[in-house]
Amino acid sequence: MHVVEARQWLALSVADSFLDSPPVPFSSFDVSPGARWFQLLIIEKLEKLIALGFRRILVVLPTGGGKTRLAIELFKSALKHGHTAQFVVHRKELTDQTSEAFVEQDLPHSFITSTDPYDPSFAATIAGVQTLVSRLARLAAPDLVIIDEAHHAAAGSWSKVMTAYRGAVQIGLTATPQRLDGKGLDGQFDAMIIGPTVQQLIDEKFLSPYSYYAPDIPDVSKIPSLAGDYKRDSLRELMDRPHLIGDMVEHYDRLARGKTGILFATSIEHSRNLAAAFSAEGFRTAHIDGTTMDRHERRRIMEDFKAGYYPLLSAVDLIGEGLDVPGVVYIGGGRPSKSLVFHKQSIGRALRMFPGKDEAVICDHAGNFMHHGGPTSEYDWSLQGRATAAGARGPSDAIPVRRCLQCFQVSFSPAKVCPCGAEFPVQSREIETREGKLTKVDAAAAKEAKRKAQIARVLEEKECTRWSDFEALARRRGYKNPGGWARLKMSLKSGAGK
Repeated sequence: MHVVEARQWLALSVADSFLDSPPVPFSSFDVSPGARWFQLLIIEKLEKLIALGFRRILVVLPTGGGKTRLAIELFKSALKHGHTAQFVVHRKELTDQTSEAFVEQDLPHSFITSTDPYDPSFAATIAGVQTLVSRLARLAAPDLVIIDEAHHAAAGSWSKVMTAYRGAVQIGLTATPQRLDGKGLDGQFDAMIIGPTVQQLIDEKFLSPYSYYAPDIPDVSKIPSLAGDYKRDSLRELMDRPHLIGDMVEHYDRLARGKTGILFATSIEHSRNLAAAFSAEGFRTAHIDGTTMDRHERRRIMEDFKAGYYPLLSAVDLIGEGLDVPGVVYIGGGRPSKSLVFHKQSIGRALRMFPGKDEAVICDHAGNFMHHGGPTSEYDWSLQGRATAAGARGPSDAIPVRRCLQCFQVSFSPAKVCPCGAEFPVQSREIETREGKLTKVDAAAAKEAKRKAQIARVLEEKECTRWSDFEALARRRGYKNPGGWARLKMSLKSGAGK
């Protein structure tokens, strides 16, 4: 894995990699003792690049890899040497979250937001991008600016900030260095440092192991596109259906009952319907969104979630990027997306470690793994444009993707047997890199097997006419709460007959 990529005309090459680099003793760098070894390596690479004259550097770290902590270490170093530093975010919740992290690390700071007072005597500031743009003309440029969620850097407001701060050292942080349209970020950054992979961080116990399920694979082939992704109205019509919502409730009950988690919906109405369905089955769920709610209401819901009053959040356009939601074990993906950024950011919410956590449970009801891979899939990130999925290290250039037809667990490895004991289909689907595109291989056999399995399940359930029939079927399938599943199926069956 290349640690640094530069523009081709600069012909910069750095040979060492995170995979081959041993942990660095904390005493080797002038940073806090709590910094992780890979953060220290990134700081070392940044110092080398800045010494070489690079001023706009993109740093790639997986979700949960400690981007804010890395920023804090960079801030402390800058302030120690008499420099000013600014951290730029795109939501009010993120200014609050970053401020809390700064306070924990004894880093005094001021704000540039529409709701907080600005004190120019502080060398460190946290800025909301919209407010910052409106005040650029009357603010002094910092020596160091760190741009959070830097895959947005090409957008209008961010671009204005980077242009105004062109004399500063600009460091972008992201887990997914790619724009929605797949175009490159080489217009915004001159070099890229790629940190450790998700699998490395799992192996190091910095991130959580996981189980990945795909109970449903919706047909999105006829869904129109808008602004590079599926059109939301059409997605809602596809996904906001009683049997699909019921399936999400069923699999949460069977695989993650009682665990804290996040549901990702296609629309506000879909999210509210999900929250109502989960709550009706005894799984208290709050709807939260970044459009209709003010920040005070969102803060209250988040505080209730952190306190355990709501074990589940159903979210639209809020939690996908940057926002740290603690204690998440389960992800219920109900929004198909063409965006690799959305997919990686959303499933990454479940990978943060905390005491007592064994593994994450990810239920991809949107089938996004078919197009984007899984949590540990690797990508050939490039400043020049769209990433392609890269296979496991070795002679193969493909990612084997196997979906169990018994329990619907998905494997992103060459394993032939599912953890449930069932054998994966002999001809399974793979994602292969060909000329920069993700191409389906041997898809027909897997699709036909999936179709037959789904028909068999539907026929089994169609034969059930009473609660006791559904309850007996649930017991045969090994569900943890046969009675609750039977009640849900009977209510859906009654509703369909009206």
